[in-house]
Amino acid sequence: MDVGRCPTCQSPLKYTKLSSKCDACYEDYHDNKQGYKCDYCSFCLHEECINANLPSRHKHPLKVTNSYNSKLCYLCETKRYPQILYHCSQCSFSICIPCARKPIIFDQTKAHDHELVQVMIKIPFTCDACGLCSTEYPCLCLQCCFMIHRACIFLPRVIYINRHDHRISHVSSLSTGKWICRVCYEHVNEDYGAYACSICSYFFHSKCATNTNIWDGRELEGVPEEDEKEEIKPFEVIDQTLIKHFSHEHNLKASISSSRLEEPRERCCACTLPFYSEMCYKCTQCDFILHDSCANLPLKKRHEISTHKLMLCTKSQLGANFENSFFCVTCQRYCTGFSYNITGDENNTQHSIDVRCASISDAFKHESHPHWLFVFFDLFYSRCEGCDLNCWFYLRCKDKDDCGGYNLCFTCATLPTLVRDKYDDHPLSLCYGEKNVNARYCCGICEEDVHSKSWFYKCNECGSTLHTKCVFQNLIHSRSGYSLVIGNKGSFDLLPNNRLSRPICYLCKIRCMGDFVLHKKADTSIFICCSCGFNYKDLVRRY
Repeated sequence: MDVGRCPTCQSPLKYTKLSSKCDACYEDYHDNKQGYKCDYCSFCLHEECINANLPSRHKHPLKVTNSYNSKLCYLCETKRYPQILYHCSQCSFSICIPCARKPIIFDQTKAHDHELVQVMIKIPFTCDACGLCSTEYPCLCLQCCFMIHRACIFLPRVIYINRHDHRISHVSSLSTGKWICRVCYEHVNEDYGAYACSICSYFFHSKCATNTNIWDGRELEGVPEEDEKEEIKPFEVIDQTLIKHFSHEHNLKASISSSRLEEPRERCCACTLPFYSEMCYKCTQCDFILHDSCANLPLKKRHEISTHKLMLCTKSQLGANFENSFFCVTCQRYCTGFSYNITGDENNTQHSIDVRCASISDAFKHESHPHWLFVFFDLFYSRCEGCDLNCWFYLRCKDKDDCGGYNLCFTCATLPTLVRDKYDDHPLSLCYGEKNVNARYCCGICEEDVHSKSWFYKCNECGSTLHTKCVFQNLIHSRSGYSLVIGNKGSFDLLPNNRLSRPICYLCKIRCMGDFVLHKKADTSIFICCSCGFNYKDLVRRY
């Protein structure tokens, strides 16, 4: 470095006695010894900070410079201003003057009982706290040869994550066994640090558990644990057959639905799926009805989509922006039943998940695949095996030997296996594609080809086939009589398409097909079929 110029303002430096703090090493100089000072900006630099050769700490000589582009200290990982660093040109190593002039020592850390010293040489090592092997500048315990990443020194001791209902704690090692991380579903080495649940056999890699998409960032050591047993139940039992559910003002009576598979008439107010002669809770004064499983939905739960707890909401609790419908962020469909909403988001972002999508958590078994599927989130999208579309929130098979990565989006994962359609006299079964058959099918609704290798609904009695999208028209989790806000085009009423003369779609100019039709509130003469209504680009371009 040219000691004749100030590194901040390039003014001449004056060699003089110093009585103020050095701007390179940030230490006071009380003995009035010689150094350099800028009269223009008062920059001070000790004479000892000009040149340094520390062979005992680094294998090459170090020189003071202010021309290194990064300005980042490799040890403390902070940018130093006015940008004075020791730099080794042979190995591109830079270190700030405070780190170079004295050892970096970490004492009384959560990660280790002994004192840790940071090494100034980049070496390959396996971190004892997280189990990852990397080539970095480790922190070393001289008493027991414990080695750790500098960042891992500050790993939290006790945390909550969105993949598990209990608290998990960081431990230095695990008991002998074949353990799997419940985030990435890869092997966890029992010889290194990891997070474990003290209640059940759940284990997590240190880096997986502290990922910002998994952990809410709170250290819970010393914080009293929530009493999960005191969670409020969704209903109050009145007698053997009557309950008072939080979502409805009247009492609900336990009964068996009268709807049959051949002619379903009732739909659940929570999941909006039809009843097929099954246990339910019906209102004694109105048409409100719930599946037995939907009546027992927890008021709060954890889910992979958020680091905060989700809260169960009814249509009246969605808020003015949703009217009485919402858009599920996992399956990308409009829904009119109950939802789980994200609570505690510091950005006050409103995200809703349909109750059927929220029920898919952790390991999931689907009839379309022989192996277990696990929830994944990917910003780069993955292709779904069911619909052949890209998805960012999906289920994946981790069995690398047989299927090479099987992905399933939440839309396909929540399709019912049996449905009833007005175009067929029999129930239709969900077919997961015919891999070794080159048969050609035709959809009975849109009359277009059905690819035999894709998913479709098929009648086993008469052989008729229907596209899954034609059966549901993006409204699988919706009930008639509700309102939807589509894009910026205002509100639409969702009406049953059961007139003798079906309305003509304002966009495609053909008769509206499917079970539902969209009716614009602001102009009662406008009807839009669901196929056009949910094609946003077409809606914005033509309407």
